[in-house]
Amino acid sequence: MLFKKQPKPSNELSAALIECKAFAKRGHVLANDAVLLLKRVVRTVSREIESEISNLEISNFNDATTTSSLVSQLSSIRSNFEILPQRLMEDIDSISKTTFSITLFGRTMAGKSTLMEILTHGKGESIGKGSQRTTRDVRTYMYRDLQITDVPGIAAFEGEEDEDVAFDAAKKSDLILFLITDDAPQACEAECLNRILGLGKPVICIINLKADISNSTSLKMFKRDILKKFDVERLDTIKQQFFDFGTQYGQDWRTIRFAYVHLKSAFLSQQSEFKESSAELFGLSRFNYVENLIVSEISKNGSFYKLKAFSDIVVVPVVNALEVLFFQSAQNSKQGTILVGKRKKLKKWTDEFESDGKRRIEILLSSISGELKREIATFAEDNYDNSNASNEWNKILKTRNVEQRASNLLRQLGKECEEELREISREINSEVRFSHTVFSDSSINMHMLIDGKRIWNWATTLVSGGLMISSLFITGPIGWIGLGVGFFGWLGSLLFSDREKKIHDARKKLEKKLSDHIDQMIVGLRKRMLCIFYDELMKKQLYPMSRTIDDVISSIFMLSKMQQDFATALNRKLQEINAAVIKEALAYLGYAGLEWHIESTARIPGYAMILVLDDGKRFPDDASKALFYLLNEKIWFVFKKENIKAMLSQAIGRGCDRGTIRIQYIDNSPRIAHIPSLDNVDVSTKNRIRMAQQITELLIMK
Repeated sequence: MLFKKQPKPSNELSAALIECKAFAKRGHVLANDAVLLLKRVVRTVSREIESEISNLEISNFNDATTTSSLVSQLSSIRSNFEILPQRLMEDIDSISKTTFSITLFGRTMAGKSTLMEILTHGKGESIGKGSQRTTRDVRTYMYRDLQITDVPGIAAFEGEEDEDVAFDAAKKSDLILFLITDDAPQACEAECLNRILGLGKPVICIINLKADISNSTSLKMFKRDILKKFDVERLDTIKQQFFDFGTQYGQDWRTIRFAYVHLKSAFLSQQSEFKESSAELFGLSRFNYVENLIVSEISKNGSFYKLKAFSDIVVVPVVNALEVLFFQSAQNSKQGTILVGKRKKLKKWTDEFESDGKRRIEILLSSISGELKREIATFAEDNYDNSNASNEWNKILKTRNVEQRASNLLRQLGKECEEELREISREINSEVRFSHTVFSDSSINMHMLIDGKRIWNWATTLVSGGLMISSLFITGPIGWIGLGVGFFGWLGSLLFSDREKKIHDARKKLEKKLSDHIDQMIVGLRKRMLCIFYDELMKKQLYPMSRTIDDVISSIFMLSKMQQDFATALNRKLQEINAAVIKEALAYLGYAGLEWHIESTARIPGYAMILVLDDGKRFPDDASKALFYLLNEKIWFVFKKENIKAMLSQAIGRGCDRGTIRIQYIDNSPRIAHIPSLDNVDVSTKNRIRMAQQITELLIMK
């Protein structure tokens, strides 16, 4: 007997497929309503972003680069999210409303093409040879009124593009058949399965046994070999290896239904050359169990899977977008905090630099003054009657290098200023990175706002044109003109008997005049040096740098708040969508009305959900168990509390030290949850933290 005729759908399957069409319509309505909710959110947020952009463009920001970068990032966020509803509508429309869709998934040479040949009763033309990838494109065919989609093999060499095609097809399907072989499970297979489960898809895992059979093979020996291959203990070991991979992703894959099959013998049973052993080969293949498992799964849960395919094609990208926004907001908040620290550091250094600069200027001026005044007595003794005293005094000034010493000090202060600003800039540019990803295929990049080249154009010459100290020096004849000595001094020697007294008075007057001139010079030099110090360093370098950092801080915190507000708005609509899915699931399971016990829901499709109940309320164990098996998602419960930290602690569970959690309030509202051990928690706790963020709408960071 040849198994060439494709079996008709059983009455059970036919009834299930009719029900699937009805649930598809309900799912389509549910998904469309969800997108309409999101459209309103996106529209509102888009208007807010547009308003903020307008405010920025007319603002008095000190740094145009800051404004430009912020406007660019806000515009990118707006444009990316404005197209989100349209993309979701396209995805919704890509799901069939009339047929139940199954996608075959598996790595190259796992047996997908063989399975297709079995289901279509083909001659084997599509079955690959060796390491050849035969399934390069998506192929769709019908089997028992089910739409089967065969996709490119995963984990093939240079097969990233193929994998994208495969996952895109999986996204649109209602059920996944995941093929592996009885070789040791591969890490790449586990990774792909995790991605499929992350799409919220139900999965049946088929383990294809590898056993050689051909015309020359003795059926008796093959039968012996195949029975060994079907050894339960051996197959359970393979399953356990696969389950172990699941724990790495914080998942329990023991709920996945497994089937063991030898696809090659099922295929050969349909071929004319194996006519005499057709029935026996088909029996040995155990393919009948695979068919019955598929039919049973669709008959039992297919209609809900159909509805869920529509809802989760919306929920999954919204959860991803939500988490990206929360992550970006947290990163920006962290970066803003870093900059606050840098600003404080710069402020402290600036204050110390200002005080130290003035002190060093005073020390220099005091030193110059002291040196010159120590010259006065000797100079007056030698030059009280020297008509060329001014020139002699200027010679002394030049030997002291007053102008050069003053200029050198200012240049040294300028160098120290430059070095500190460069270091601050380096620290900022190394610690703060404005790079974010909104979707997998597009990214938003904010330029570096602290640009060293832009800050240090002044660096090499602070005092162009000199200090003009020379204008402060004493010029002209100090001695004779200033003091009336010389001729009058000679005449006085004739007229006055106390010549020594006159000489003494002349020296003292010259000393006082020189001392006064030194004081005047120091006053003028101080004024000029301080003017350069404040104008060129403090006002043109340090203060603008501080204002730039202030602008950046303001922009980062503003952006963080907008991202968090956007995430919060999306999250509230997400909760409405999840509430509708849970309501449908409970009604499907015969627990209609139980949804009234649920205050809110956090959910990661394909992994877990957290149901928030009123304090003191109880959710029936049998309903919880049934919901778990239908959705294949862990269920945890949190009781509603007024204290947000208590809510957060419940949601996170015992995977981290909850006593170390700190809630940060901004404008009297809880906004950030700090968890010091965040980087060290296990995968399960990380996923609970993701859902905790949905429940509390807090930014969660270290």
